[in-house]
Amino acid sequence: MLPLLRMRWSDIRRSATFRLTTLLGCVFLVAVVALLSLTYVLTEKELVARNDQVVYKEARRLAAVPRGRMTAAVDAAIANNASGLNYFGLIGSNGQVLAGNMPQVPQLLPGEPFEIPAGAGVPVPLRVYVLPLADGCRLVVARDNTTLADLRDRVLAITVGSGLLVAVSAAVVGFWLSLGMLKRIGRMTDTAQHIARGELGQRMPVAGRHDELDLIATTVNAMMEEIERLLQQVKGATDAIAHDLRTPLAHLRHRLQGLSEREETASPIVERAVEELDLVLSRFTALLRISELEVAGRRAGFGLLDPMAVVAEVCELYEPLAEERGIRLTLSGDFGQVVEGDRLLLIEAIGNLVENAIKFIARGGTVQLQVAATGERVAIEVRDNGPGIAEAERALVLGRFHRGAGGRHAPGSGLGLSLVAAIAHLHGFALSLGDAAPGLVVRIIAPRAGEGA
Repeated sequence: MLPLLRMRWSDIRRSATFRLTTLLGCVFLVAVVALLSLTYVLTEKELVARNDQVVYKEARRLAAVPRGRMTAAVDAAIANNASGLNYFGLIGSNGQVLAGNMPQVPQLLPGEPFEIPAGAGVPVPLRVYVLPLADGCRLVVARDNTTLADLRDRVLAITVGSGLLVAVSAAVVGFWLSLGMLKRIGRMTDTAQHIARGELGQRMPVAGRHDELDLIATTVNAMMEEIERLLQQVKGATDAIAHDLRTPLAHLRHRLQGLSEREETASPIVERAVEELDLVLSRFTALLRISELEVAGRRAGFGLLDPMAVVAEVCELYEPLAEERGIRLTLSGDFGQVVEGDRLLLIEAIGNLVENAIKFIARGGTVQLQVAATGERVAIEVRDNGPGIAEAERALVLGRFHRGAGGRHAPGSGLGLSLVAAIAHLHGFALSLGDAAPGLVVRIIAPRAGEGA
């Protein structure tokens, strides 16, 4: 399972659940802002209309008073203003204030009502209406606009606060939902990795929620059951054929060997038949060995080991064969690297690579074994200066019975690299074939002990 501590913010941010939650949060945020804006606009319009009605009504009432009594009428209006929300003023044609409590405000021009914000000389925001009189004077009526200003500030604060709340809530909910989804995907990924390592009995976890992931897991499980059944049939048939044929072929070889030993002069035909039988038996043995590794997935012999010690053991084992063929076998690298694996299986894999290299290069050639640490991984290399393998065939030679163009006439079963690939796959190691210019370089790349493959 993908550990919680390894779930980075970028993993959660890129998840479909987080993106969908964020998108829905943005839609909800837009809806909230639109609703608040509409409420504010309609409320502001209603309050402005009411204030305008008040100032219009007062201005028309005072304008109907004869000019000689208008000053007294303005003072009376101020005295009768119980709410204290209205302001009145009578301004002469020369700009002099003749009556009223209207604050000194420049640019009091006639026309539609307008707003004056609170500031120097103006204690509160005002909604002002200026009505020109016939003698050039101006009648000013204003109303306290604090309610509308407070509404504007409160709506702005509510909009910002709601936006932040929705954004934070969407992020938290998206994070929480994505975390649960990523944990389920982590368990499915872990199961898929086990299946890829050959553990075909593993099945995808089903949470029982009947959602999309459960549907995918159920479908994959059904597919794996069918694949496992078919593979078991194929492998069972292959193993049965190999087992059934190996015994009579071994008896036949024994009888031919006995016949050859009883004859005074060994027959070339009998010797050739024994050699062919040895080749067939080696192929059956290799097939059964690969099948054992792929199906059984043996990991009982796994433990911590030093790859340099394993390679040194292989070098010592094959050094006499190399000397007999006139081939120089070299070893380089440092001890002290630690990987997890099966020592005997790794000896078998590296030994196959060394044996192949010795088989295909000419006398006087060189086979180099090297262990090199690259970051958090350890590379085991077998490099030769032989004919090599064409790039187009490198992937093919890892399959069963496929042999490169340069090795089709050489003795062997064509299963050596297949066995190496099976061992590397069992360990979760990477296997690659490259150009040694000239020759071939085969790399087995293993993670250091305690690191992921």
